[in-house]
Amino acid sequence: MIQRMADRKILELGAGCGIPALAAAVYGTPQSVTITDLNPETIDNIRHNIELNRKGAHHDDNTTIIASSIDWADEATYPSEKLDYVICSDCIYQRDIVPLLQKVVTGLLDPNHGAFLYVAPEGGRDGLPEFIAAMKTEGFECVKEEVAPDVYRGNPLKSGDEEDCFLHFHELASTVYVLYEFRRC
Repeated sequence: MIQRMADRKILELGAGCGIPALAAAVYGTPQSVTITDLNPETIDNIRHNIELNRKGAHHDDNTTIIASSIDWADEATYPSEKLDYVICSDCIYQRDIVPLLQKVVTGLLDPNHGAFLYVAPEGGRDGLPEFIAAMKTEGFECVKEEVAPDVYRGNPLKSGDEEDCFLHFHELASTVYVLYEFRRC
């Protein structure tokens, strides 16, 4: 997965801490990585996480990594350059977000070869089935839909402390996640 992002432009939506985009930046060789959210404090935290991951990272120092605010409803906040990959993790919690997420994905991706990578719990998210159906019928083809391997749900803590992992990531071990890849038709 990471290798196919070499020399590509990547943006993460609703990033929170920015872990997926940072993983792409640190372990791949993308041209640029933009990590986005709406909340200014979250953007400050993302900037901090970028700096933490630059120190001692084994990534290509030529990769541009930035944090930026995007309001999904306001196209003026979108970057002007179209992207190769837009990634997003578990951003749908209510049905009314579906048209906004679809709008921003459509507005950001390169119309000729862009891909949208999305991961979400198998169920329990209001609006998720509507979003998946809308993406499949509104100019995108779902080229991959698969359950995430168990290794993706392992303890992410450097310390390996299982109690801390459960405290902070209690859903991780008990939730089935589905990986989606959408490409323009």
